Amino acid sequence: MKRIFAIAAASVAAALMISCGQQDMKVSVKNSSDLDRAAETIELDFGNIMASHPEITAENVVVTDAAGVQIPSQVYTEDYGMVKLIFQAAVPAGKTVEYTVKAGEREAYDTLVFSRYVPERLDDYAYENNRIAGRVYGPALSDPRTLGPDIWLKRVESLVVDKRYELNDYHHDHGDGMDCYKVANTLGGGALAPYADDKIVLGDNYETYNRICNGPIRTKVLFTYKPFKVDGNTVTLKRELTVDANTNFIKISNWFNAPVDELPVVLGAVLHDVLDREDGDYYIAFTEKASDSADPDADGNISVGLVVDAGEDDVEAGTMDGHAVLKYNITPGKRADVWTGSGWSKGGIESPEAWNKIVKDFAYAQAHPLEVTVK
Repeated sequence: MKRIFAIAAASVAAALMISCGQQDMKVSVKNSSDLDRAAETIELDFGNIMASHPEITAENVVVTDAAGVQIPSQVYTEDYGMVKLIFQAAVPAGKTVEYTVKAGEREAYDTLVFSRYVPERLDDYAYENNRIAGRVYGPALSDPRTLGPDIWLKRVESLVVDKRYELNDYHHDHGDGMDCYKVANTLGGGALAPYADDKIVLGDNYETYNRICNGPIRTKVLFTYKPFKVDGNTVTLKRELTVDANTNFIKISNWFNAPVDELPVVLGAVLHDVLDREDGDYYIAFTEKASDSADPDADGNISVGLVVDAGEDDVEAGTMDGHAVLKYNITPGKRADVWTGSGWSKGGIESPEAWNKIVKDFAYAQAHPLEVTVK
């Protein structure tokens, strides 16, 4: 009885607060780790926000920092129907920072992410943020056929995908970067794929796509694939690619289905002329010369990063089929999250050692997520 009374009293109190103009929602973001976080994306259930604060809508929602300054935010609907509010937080190590969600006048934000279907180039699906770019190959392309993406290099923070396709000359640097990375029939810049008898099954190009959202902070797309065989078993796959602003990494959520209890997989990226490599518990970082270039020295070094969810068991770093790989087993039907990253010596990556630290810190951050409390 006391508990029922307490809930009722709390509901009345909340209603009184709203009626008296107390409409702001406080969001506490705590960083219990030893690593400063900058521009880390926070996700909130926007359906819950609207239920408790009916005056807040997708059109008027505003997020402010502790100083009361509005920061970019985005509302979008996931493929499965959940509506999310996202913004990016900066939280020093061992500190807690508070943000406010309220109704107000949304400012114009710079769009830092973008992705689109590219029918004019054999069904490419291209993506980028203010640091990186790339593409996933589509059904119309006869070669290569692979789950692996192509890495496009950037030296500017502006969006370049549309400009490059319009010029149709992205293998040359016109001042914003270039494509000098070779994929061929490999996992390219990084993908999760099954393997059998120490041979990676490369899979195929995507069959269908559904773009879920497109900026200003996040772009996301869901791909489906034709069934393929792994060790005599039919495997199906859908995967979701998420690109957020202000990072060198993309998130890839994978759902493999197969008539087995466990499926051996690797998160792998092809190796070319490698200059440096570092293997960690849940990550691999390596730097190599430009691989699709007539002048690799002039075109600079390409850095690649692979990160596996720290919740996975028995992850083993190694080399397989000419790929750097993180090898482990997944449960079919269960989501498997991985991250792949890229960088360029002409685009802000100062050295292989600097890249190794970027990848190591990113893996550490994924293993120690920020703690979010809605007050």
